[in-house]
Amino acid sequence: MRRRSLAGTLAASALAFGFLVVPQAAQTAPRNDPRAEREKVQAEQAELASELNTNKASKDEIDQALEVLDENLQTQEAALARVQDEVAQAKQDIADAEAAIERLDAEVAQLKDEIKRRAVQSYVSPPGDDALSVLETNDFVTASSRKFYLELRSQDDADIADRLDGALSDLDFQKRKATEARDVAEKKEAEQAERTDAVRAAKAQKQQLADKLESTIASQIQRSIELQATDRALAKQIAEEQAALVARLAAEKAAREEAERKAAAAAAAQQPAAPDPGNQAPGGGETGPLAPVAPVNPGGPTGTGTGGIPLCTVGNITVNCAIKTNLANLLSAAAADGVSLSGSGYRDPSRQIELRRAHCGSSYYAIYQMSPSACRPPTARPGSSQHEIGLAIDFSNCSSRGTQCYRWLAGHAAAYGFYNLPSEAWHWSTTGS
Repeated sequence: MRRRSLAGTLAASALAFGFLVVPQAAQTAPRNDPRAEREKVQAEQAELASELNTNKASKDEIDQALEVLDENLQTQEAALARVQDEVAQAKQDIADAEAAIERLDAEVAQLKDEIKRRAVQSYVSPPGDDALSVLETNDFVTASSRKFYLELRSQDDADIADRLDGALSDLDFQKRKATEARDVAEKKEAEQAERTDAVRAAKAQKQQLADKLESTIASQIQRSIELQATDRALAKQIAEEQAALVARLAAEKAAREEAERKAAAAAAAQQPAAPDPGNQAPGGGETGPLAPVAPVNPGGPTGTGTGGIPLCTVGNITVNCAIKTNLANLLSAAAADGVSLSGSGYRDPSRQIELRRAHCGSSYYAIYQMSPSACRPPTARPGSSQHEIGLAIDFSNCSSRGTQCYRWLAGHAAAYGFYNLPSEAWHWSTTGS
């Protein structure tokens, strides 16, 4: 163990307390960062996807654009989460270093006070006096005892000096560590701001495409209605595609809102949030008409449904405004023949998901992939029902083919643009699906 004189230790201590910590230079990022390159490519692809002409694009092209935008947003959110963790770690490092500095400052002050006390004691009772008393004694035992305590005192002074040296060295290290952590935190906070902007931009791109899709969905639904008299197959295909798009937009919106809710809760509880699935698949089937949903504005425009579907209420039945005249004429003709028709029309995609959860199960597979016939009662998959775009009606008094309601509709509904789904006597839509 090294030994230092008391005076030398005090001098070194004074110099150490005047030491200025110089921060280390920032590390230069690698010129070729694969992850950064991937993020750049994804961002460029997302920009192109957000500019897609949805009026001319095929469903596959729209699906691909939505996937590109989803992947870009997920990448940006993951990068933001990563840098947020790095900021939190840097701040924790700062806190740890500052706590250590505070502890070491107290320890150094205590050791300095002890050294000062011993310096005064050495001045009042110099070590030389003890050595002289050892030489002057004639008692061997007493002399040995005094020599032992004299060496012990010298050893103790040296230990105090070494402890001060160690504390000063640790203090210097913690100051450098705190400075480096502050530098890292500053850089990571700047990166965090950039990542936050990137996430905001990715969300805006998704919303831009969603807004265009809403306009396209409305025009395509109108096209489907116009085609039903001349090309029922194409009209059905177009309507089913729009229903799938509406369901996807609804699922993405619900997933986004749920993710934001979970993220807020996780931030408050300092726990990670888990994403919700949001894919859909085609299919259909129910065992009876659902109870009518009370209209928001009977007799007039109800508002806008998911995917920008314009909703109107006619005879307490809410449907897509594109078929409100057809429905009004149908109800009037039935009433003139003494047949009263009532029921429900538009069904929000979230309601379809609720039905699948209740009838099929709560797992992702049960809600989005299980065959409708495997549910009890059979229930259409989200994104497959014409109710979701307001083109279908479940007539509540048409529970079977033997009812007056069904018989009248079977003979007259086609004249007003409504066709029956053979497996469900109550279900009538513009496409028969």
